[in-house]
Amino acid sequence: MSRIKTDWTQPQKLSLVALLFIILKTLRESWVLIIYFIYRSFSKEDEMTEDRSPRLLYFLLISAGILILFHIQKFILFFKTRVYIADNELVEQTGIFTKKTKTIPIHKIQSVHLVQNYIHRFTNTCTLRIETAGSEKTELEIAAINHHKALDLQELLQEKEALSLAKSSIDKGIRLMGLSNKDLLKLAISENHLKTLSLIFAFSLSRLDDLRQFFGKKTDAIIDEQVNQINFSASNIASLLTIGVIITLAFSIIRVLLRYNDMELTANQKGFQVKWGFLQTQQKMMLQQKVQLISWNSNWLRKILGIRIFRFYMLGENILKDDQYIKLPVLQKQLLSQLGAYYQPVWPSLLERQNRLHSSYAWRPTVLYILPLFIVSSIALYFWKPWVIAFPLMILAYFSIAYKIRQSNFVFWFNEQTIQIQKGIWGEEMILLNFNKVQHIAIETSPYQRKKQLATLVLHTAGLSVTIPYIPLTQANFIADYCLYTIEKNPS
Repeated sequence: MSRIKTDWTQPQKLSLVALLFIILKTLRESWVLIIYFIYRSFSKEDEMTEDRSPRLLYFLLISAGILILFHIQKFILFFKTRVYIADNELVEQTGIFTKKTKTIPIHKIQSVHLVQNYIHRFTNTCTLRIETAGSEKTELEIAAINHHKALDLQELLQEKEALSLAKSSIDKGIRLMGLSNKDLLKLAISENHLKTLSLIFAFSLSRLDDLRQFFGKKTDAIIDEQVNQINFSASNIASLLTIGVIITLAFSIIRVLLRYNDMELTANQKGFQVKWGFLQTQQKMMLQQKVQLISWNSNWLRKILGIRIFRFYMLGENILKDDQYIKLPVLQKQLLSQLGAYYQPVWPSLLERQNRLHSSYAWRPTVLYILPLFIVSSIALYFWKPWVIAFPLMILAYFSIAYKIRQSNFVFWFNEQTIQIQKGIWGEEMILLNFNKVQHIAIETSPYQRKKQLATLVLHTAGLSVTIPYIPLTQANFIADYCLYTIEKNPS
């Protein structure tokens, strides 16, 4: 039996579950203060110990009242928030004494993101996030809304956007990808473990800082005492390293599960629908017309395993925020061609001549930056311990080789419509940019480049700036002319 869809022309209230999230968020934001006072209450020397428990209870009740008072505005907004659609605009109304109305034109909406954690799933609700082309942050976020209502809104916004851009028929969607347990294991093995280790280290330091705030100087003394008791023998060091590797691999597996578990991608004439999640289920809609460029990359291990991480760069997206964009793991070459075909059916690399960078792109960074640092550090280290010069020498050799590989791997192809770039040092990245997505063009030249008739071409889009360094000046002007001609011929 089909359900009745939500009439979003009528103002919709928030779910009662949102009230629970407000309370939980209030407690979470104040947990440091609560734990501190609890610790002080238990550790305080007082002769009347029998009165401690009642006093602690009163303290907690008073603290809860103060917290609710400080966050009363959130509770008021819960009862006075309404969301609806009127005149092709998404409207949010909040406030009692001071009314606030937020209006979002539907044609500016670039994606609708639904997030479900375990509380959401138990209560059949979700978090709704609206992202627009005019902002790098989430424009509208509703902490808890009925899941069916959110799906109806997502579908309604997608249909209205499609109709405003083109009168085309709507298909039901094609399932393009899904991930098996074997795929998840391959992704976990090929994860960036150094990044995982740095995250663990940063998390540990932040927790250590929290302990210092609670216990003061006692924390450092306790840690120093425990460290001094450790016998740093070869076996102990090996054991610590083994434990570190195991913990790092475990965290890498957890990161992969949180990011890619149960991921599914479907496509239709309007755009893409992505679902994924482990502890919390997320669903995001991406409109095809909002895609500025596409890219896919792989580190050296993923390159061997045939794994590529595919990404759509969307209009108005903040590339520094992971929660605003989707990374799609692609394990089949055929799927990579399918995803790329939605953006550009024919890739320049299939038909056009390959172009490379000038050789000076390899040796100039070494000569200008690495070599002077090597000379200065070597002179200083020579008067301390001459044999230590081997370390800056290895660094010099590494960067010299890396810069040469970077120059050798940087190739590009272009035609009248599109430019395709392949680059990387130990891994590989591919970028595909349609010229009609370019916002403006810059041709930059340094004194050396002017002498050698070279230039750096920068193509700015609303999603990302693409740089092609150290190419012939005539070629840079030629590509820029191609780009400008395409923009004039197909104005958006």
